Parts: sequence; C-alpha cells; structure tokens
Amino acid sequence: MTTSPDFANKRWVVKPRINQEQSEALHEYDPILRQLLVNRGYKSTEEARHYLEARPPLNSDPFQMLGMGKAVERILHAITHNEKMAVYGDYDVDGVTATALLTIAIQAMGGDIKPYIPNRFDEGYGLNKSALEELKDGGMAVVITVDNGIRSLQEVAYAREIGLDLIITDHHQPKDEIPDALAVIDPKQPFDPYPDKNLSGVGLAYKLVEALATKRGGVVLESYLDLVALGTVADVVPLTGENRYLVRRGLEHLRTPNRQGLLSLMGVAGLIDERSLRPKRISTMHIGYMLAPRINAAGRLESALDALNLLMTDNFMEAGRLAQQLNLQNKQRQELTKT
Repeated sequence: MTTSPDFANKRWVVKPRINQEQSEALHEYDPILRQLLVNRGYKSTEEARHYLEARPPLNSDPFQMLGMGKAVERILHAITHNEKMAVYGDYDVDGVTATALLTIAIQAMGGDIKPYIPNRFDEGYGLNKSALEELKDGGMAVVITVDNGIRSLQEVAYAREIGLDLIITDHHQPKDEIPDALAVIDPKQPFDPYPDKNLSGVGLAYKLVEALATKRGGVVLESYLDLVALGTVADVVPLTGENRYLVRRGLEHLRTPNRQGLLSLMGVAGLIDERSLRPKRISTMHIGYMLAPRINAAGRLESALDALNLLMTDNFMEAGRLAQQLNLQNKQRQELTKT
C-alpha cells in the first residue's frame, strides 16, 4: 500500500492516553468512549452523562447577560403602552431565523412589532442610517437587532440622535468600544458573566424571549427550538454546551414540524416520506446541506424576505409558493456557482 504525499505530510497531534484515575472515573463506559470523553474535557460520569444526553446546562439564566434586564424592561414597557417596535435582522439563515423567532414571540406576547431585513445589494450588512430613519418615520419607538449591531458605532449613535431606543443582540466579537445603545446583549463583550460564549444569533434571540417569558408569559418556549436548531447549525457555531442542548431539542421539533413553512421547505428538499407524508429522520446534515442553502439563496440572489415570510406564514398555499421560489433560487445559485 502506497501512502499518499498529502497523508505523509500531515502533522498528527495525538491526545495522550487517559490515565488509570480517569479511566476509573468513567468506568461505566467502553474504553474507547472513555478516551474520547477525556479528549473532549469530560472527566467524570456526571459530566459525561450530561454531554452524551445533551442535557440543558445548569447555569443558563439569561439575566446573567449584561443588558438583558434593561432590554426586557424596555420591551415590556413597549408592549404595555402599545408602542411600535421592529426587529432588525440579517439576510443569512441565522439572521432570518432570529428575526422570525423574535417577531413571532413578541407578537404572541401582545407586542406591536414588525420585522426588517436589509437588502444586501442596496443596504449592505448590518445597521444603516437610512433604514433607521425609515423605521423612525414609520413610528417605531424601539428597534431590536438580531445577529448584527455590535460593531455599528456610528449607526447606533445616529439612532440615539433621532430618538430611537436601540437594543442590540449580537453574537459577534465586538470592537474595543461597545456601542452606546439602550442595551447591548452579547456574551462576548468584556466582563459579561454568561458562561457560554458560543451562542448563535438565533440562540441569543431565544434567550431574550426566555427572559421576557419569565416576566410576562404568553409563549411556549419549546415551540421556537426548530428555528434555533436551523439557525445554529447553519451558522456553524460549535455544537457544544448550550448549543448542543438547543440543537438536540430543536431537531426533535423539526421531525414533527408544526411550522407550515418548514414543512413545505422539507417537501421541496425531498425530506418528506411519500407514504406517511411526514418528515424523514432530520439530522444536522439535512439542515446544513438541504434546508439552510435554500433559505440562504433568497438573500444571496435577491431579498431575504421570501425566506422570512416562509418561516412566519401559517397559510398552506403561501408556504408552498414560497418554498418553490426558494428552491428555484437555490438551483440558480448552484448554476452561478458552477459558472
């Protein structure tokens, strides 16, 4: 057998063999699994079981995050006083799912809120001043960003200047200076005590809804985990810690979908069993290679609004039309990539 040059030139870093003490601590498991668990940092039976069963994290109170209390207070005030709000999203899968999740949840709590996703060709990525001015002129009192805003120092300053209360939720690494918004929720900002720094944009939107629900109720948190799984996997954040739990539970909801848009999208993607008319076993692979590309295609070729509307509609006919449209756009994207 000839070893390929690429294989021979690799530099293999092999983890050290577990010691006797570590092996005894994980005695319930097969020897190979013990080694793998130790390689990943799990050195007790309790830690291993927590990881393997994807249990919810023990320390995940959303109010630990800097800015969460102030954000919840302002949103609840807006709901109580019938103030208009907007969710300012992004055109990738993480941003679209986060926008849909937060809009649907706050509407369920009685809030007057609408989604806004910029057009990548006309407006570019993230906050822009003309969009903020348009939202202000449209009567918005509060704008909540999802998956963007942490680096938009000038745009945040402009929002304050025109009288918009801006709440930033973002999972990207901030610059040296934190924007002067009403509230900033980003576990990566300095001195934020939240233990898990790897949540996606839709994961943070979910944590904001979780915090709102503890004060007001009106939503079933579990019902949003399909969107969380979709955006989290698509954004390629580490599937460890809280993400592992959220995606595991979200996959269960995707396998028995209650969201008409996702059911229609699974249909055009070939993920529906023809006999049962129910989804086949959905995994992270199906999200990454079949569902997410179809949602992404809308924002890459035209506007992400078709993808957003698909996730938010309850209408069977509308969902079918939008799913077909996204499927067509994905085929066009594939042809452009080949070209």
